[in-house]
Amino acid sequence: MNYLSLALLDAGLAGPAGPASSKPAPEPDAGSEVTLFTSARDGIVALTNGDNWRWAHTALDAAGFEKADDGVHAVPLGDADRTREVLLTLGVVAQITGATIVPSGETYIGDFARDLAEHLPGQWNARVENYSMRLWQGDLADCMWSEGPLAAALDQRQVRWAAVLRREDGTELAVIRDAQHDLYHVGALHPRTLPPDGLVPPPPGVSVPPAPEAAARHISSQLLPAYARAVLHCQVNSLEEDLDWARPAHAPAPAPEPPTAELRDAFDRFTTTAPHVTAAVRDLATLTAQQTAFLQRVDALIAAPSPAAGAPAAAAPAEPIAWWLGEGGQGLIDLARHTVPGTEPPAPKPSAPQCASTRALPPAPARGAPGPRR
Repeated sequence: MNYLSLALLDAGLAGPAGPASSKPAPEPDAGSEVTLFTSARDGIVALTNGDNWRWAHTALDAAGFEKADDGVHAVPLGDADRTREVLLTLGVVAQITGATIVPSGETYIGDFARDLAEHLPGQWNARVENYSMRLWQGDLADCMWSEGPLAAALDQRQVRWAAVLRREDGTELAVIRDAQHDLYHVGALHPRTLPPDGLVPPPPGVSVPPAPEAAARHISSQLLPAYARAVLHCQVNSLEEDLDWARPAHAPAPAPEPPTAELRDAFDRFTTTAPHVTAAVRDLATLTAQQTAFLQRVDALIAAPSPAAGAPAAAAPAEPIAWWLGEGGQGLIDLARHTVPGTEPPAPKPSAPQCASTRALPPAPARGAPGPRR
């Protein structure tokens, strides 16, 4: 018998509805349930389920459970008398409200997620999301990028809780428990800053063992590299879309003096995206000396000082823009596509022929909305 079961017995919670009461209990509200976990970090953690979840939250608040930033209720284990008092009160309030108390011997998913984060590359934080009603998990499903068991579970059944890991670079992974097979399913969320791109295959999700270190090895060797390649593919498609718009149809031409506002905007998008592309290429590819020198030139262009504050917008230098239009932009695209084998550039769109003397650019390409937000 685990600590949670002993604590519940000590508090007098012998049954799922709490201790006996001299007052008649109201008719139970179907679907109002509190599942209690023992957490190595948080003490006793309560997650709720059911359409009448408000009663469960009422019971937890009245009993003295503390609510964390992610909305999860917990009570520390440092003070045994305090813990017993909280659990005893929970049982009384649960009896009154009709909420069901269910002790669980499973590992709390927040503990697994934080143990997992310690073995993944980079700095991660973890939060637990509690979906008391199936409708609520739709928010996670809408942001899921990976295909596989996790996405299928969100689509086919109720997932009562999940953990979401977020790295300092914005990478987000979702984790759910598959108790039937003693596994965890992990998938990547769509990056918030990237517009959805139907030309990019999503990074496939993975199923990992319950040992955090072994699970981290699966994620680090399979999911994270696939995610990095998919992100790079999206970024390269975006760069190519801008470049195809900005360059003349057949050959580079000198940048207009001064550059137009739309052309400066496209170049700004290049300088914003290029650092992520060069970093991904360095991580994913084995580079020749020539390729390394080319990336250094891109880095130098990006690091060039911006026009002085207060200078007119037209003061953006035309020489870097000309290099981007000429060899720089296409060179980076080609190198990045070589880094992600099997990717194909977007199908070219037919355009009307232009006279050589025409300097006006066609309308800028419509920018897709950023990825789904949660």
